[in-house]
Amino acid sequence: MRELKREQEEIVNVPDTEAAEIEEILAQYGLESHEYGPVVTSLRKRPQAWLDFMMKFELGLEKPEPRRALESALTIAVAYIVGGLVPLIPYMFIKTVTKAVITSVVLTLIALLFFGYVKGRFTGNKPFRSAFQTALIGAIACAAAFGMAKAVQQA
Repeated sequence: MRELKREQEEIVNVPDTEAAEIEEILAQYGLESHEYGPVVTSLRKRPQAWLDFMMKFELGLEKPEPRRALESALTIAVAYIVGGLVPLIPYMFIKTVTKAVITSVVLTLIALLFFGYVKGRFTGNKPFRSAFQTALIGAIACAAAFGMAKAVQQA
C-alpha cells in the first residue's frame, strides 16, 4: 500500500519522470519510440491504468486479494509448526540424548530432501537438484546454529 501511494504521488508530482520510466520499461521489450509513444500517451490519459502499469512492470507488484492474506498466514503458520516439529519428534520418544540427536539429524535431512524434491517438482526445476540444495542449505543452517549454541554454552 505504501508503494501504491508513492507511485500515485509520483504520477501527480513528476509525471514526466514517470512517463520516461514507462518508455524505459517498454524499450527493454524491444519497442522503439514510435511504437511506445502512443502507449505512454494513452496511459497518461488513464491515471488508474498508469498506476497499475507502474506497479506491475516497474515494481513487480500486483494488487493482493484481501482473502489471500488469511490463507497465506495460515499456510505459513502450519508450515512453521510442522517444520519445527520434525527435528523435535525424536526427543519426544527417545530417552537417550545422543540417539535422539542422531535421529533428529537424519529425520530432518530426510524431510529436507523430501520437501526440496517436492519444491523442485512444483517450480519446474530439477527435483533431485532442488532436494540436494534444500538439504545442503538446511545442513549448513543447522551446523551454524549448533556452532553458535556451543559457543554461547562455553562462554
